[in-house]
Amino acid sequence: MTSQQPLSRRLLVALLVAALLGPACAWADEKITLGWLENIRLDAGELLVRAKLDTGAKTSSLHATDIERFERAGAHWVRFKLWLDHNDRHSQTITLEKPLARDVTIKLRGTAKNAERASVKLEFCLGGRRYESLFTLVNRSKFNYPVLLGRRFLAKIATIEPAMKFRTEPSCPTASPP
Repeated sequence: MTSQQPLSRRLLVALLVAALLGPACAWADEKITLGWLENIRLDAGELLVRAKLDTGAKTSSLHATDIERFERAGAHWVRFKLWLDHNDRHSQTITLEKPLARDVTIKLRGTAKNAERASVKLEFCLGGRRYESLFTLVNRSKFNYPVLLGRRFLAKIATIEPAMKFRTEPSCPTASPP
C-alpha cells in the first residue's frame, strides 16, 4: 500500500459524508435548487407570477407599463403598473410607486442599440424564502413570462436545474429578506 492510498480513502470518506449530510454540514453549499421556470409572489405575496430563471441575462426584469418618473421629497421615484396577466390587455393592474434605485443600460437583443431602463428594488417570495432584488422595468408583453430573474440575483442564492420547472412553492415567510 502506498502513502497515497490512505489519503485517497480519507478523501473519499469525507466526500461521502458531505454528500450524505448535505446542508447539515456548516461548510456545505446553502443554495437552493430551482428549475428554469418558477412561480414567485410579488407585492408582499399578493401577486403570483411566473418567472423565467435566465443565467444568460445579467439583470432581472419585470413586466411593467405606464412607467412614469417623478420626484417625491427631492428623491427620484417611479410609478408603474403590474399586470395580473401580462398577456391579457384587459387584465386587472396594480399601480406601484417605488424609489428609483438606478438607471440601467441594457443591450437590446439582436441589435447594436442600448436602452436606458428604470430599476427598482422589489421584495418577492421564492421557494419559501423572502428576497429583495433590483428589477428593470420593461414591457414584456411579447415575452412568455412577466418576470425574468437574471444571474446577478441567481448566483447568490440558487443552482438551476435546466430540465426541471416549478421545483418550489412561492410561499412567503413572515421574516424580512436575507
